[in-house]
Amino acid sequence: MSIRTQFGHAAKTYDIYRPGYPPVIYEKIFSALPPPRRIALDLGCGTGKLAHGLLNDFDQVIGLEPDAQMAARLRENEPRVVVRTETAETAHFDAASIDLVTTAHALHWMEPAIVLARVTEWLRPAGIFAVCGGDFPKTVGPIYDVIRGEFTARWNDFRDERVLKQFPEDILRSEPRMTVIELTDMPNIQFLSVADFTGYCRSTSYGIAYARSLQDPDAYFRDLESRFRAAQPDDKVQVDFTRWLTLLKKTG
Repeated sequence: MSIRTQFGHAAKTYDIYRPGYPPVIYEKIFSALPPPRRIALDLGCGTGKLAHGLLNDFDQVIGLEPDAQMAARLRENEPRVVVRTETAETAHFDAASIDLVTTAHALHWMEPAIVLARVTEWLRPAGIFAVCGGDFPKTVGPIYDVIRGEFTARWNDFRDERVLKQFPEDILRSEPRMTVIELTDMPNIQFLSVADFTGYCRSTSYGIAYARSLQDPDAYFRDLESRFRAAQPDDKVQVDFTRWLTLLKKTG
């Protein structure tokens, strides 16, 4: 089943409950990209979770976000980001005009081969394309069993096939003008309250899609939170938001 979910239906939830990105991701990007750092472009930037961490190191940060509600939330959050409500497949930038292109948890919603070709044209020589992603975060103990049950009974039917193929490694390695210079996993363990972890579940593409199929989605998430709370009575959920990061450099 292919379900085209618009995160804009839950832009506020996404903004509140999705975690930001750990400093190590920016450190790796910046170590691969010496100055000048004039223009950074974030594709599928959502509400600015990744773009925010680029602002102090670039003269200009541009965010492409095709969902108007997500883009509006980003404009409210961070007016320093130049927001364009369009897709990476249709946007236009001058050749060799951009120092860094990033995309986080978003490339699988795009046409990766088309985007890679366009990014390669936009980047200056030695420019960097940073691609970040990750699966549903890992949990431990009884709360894991609740999560597994939700996937089996409900969420799997609402998972877009593109979410299951987040990392098109073969495509990223197919561009002769780009070289993969780093491919790494970065564990990021956080402790969330039960309410915040429930909010995170509600912010996923399949959580949004499933909620939209219900007459009373709030009742469902209240029940889910109560079951999480029974499984984690100390209200301290250990969550591993491990992310992978791929860095490509324009070498041709």
